[in-house]
Amino acid sequence: MSTTGRRATAQAADEGRRGAFSSRRVFILAAIGSAVGLGNIWRFPYVAYENGGGAFVVPYLVALLTAGIPFLLLDYAIGHRHRGSAPLSFARLRRGAEGLGWWQVAICFLIAVYYAAVLAWALS
Repeated sequence: MSTTGRRATAQAADEGRRGAFSSRRVFILAAIGSAVGLGNIWRFPYVAYENGGGAFVVPYLVALLTAGIPFLLLDYAIGHRHRGSAPLSFARLRRGAEGLGWWQVAICFLIAVYYAAVLAWALS
């Protein structure tokens, strides 16, 4: 059996064990929920007010359209192509790139700790 055939068989077995979104609509809603987050809802009005109101919105939208959305789509494409977690997908993409996936995991952990602190502060 060729290497490509074994890889396809292994990916099919991984897909059978892992959960999957039931439809494209559910995936899109989950992605929107992940991308928006509490930071944009809770902190954005305050930052916009402190930095000149509408003048802050223009660089925010430019950064979102030129960096945020393309990197989000790239990350989704890599995960879809290699069928794995961030570290595993980047390791499959290129040797030595696994650290980039672990960097993403670390950033998500820091964001979770930040939100836990905000929630604890709000509840106290």
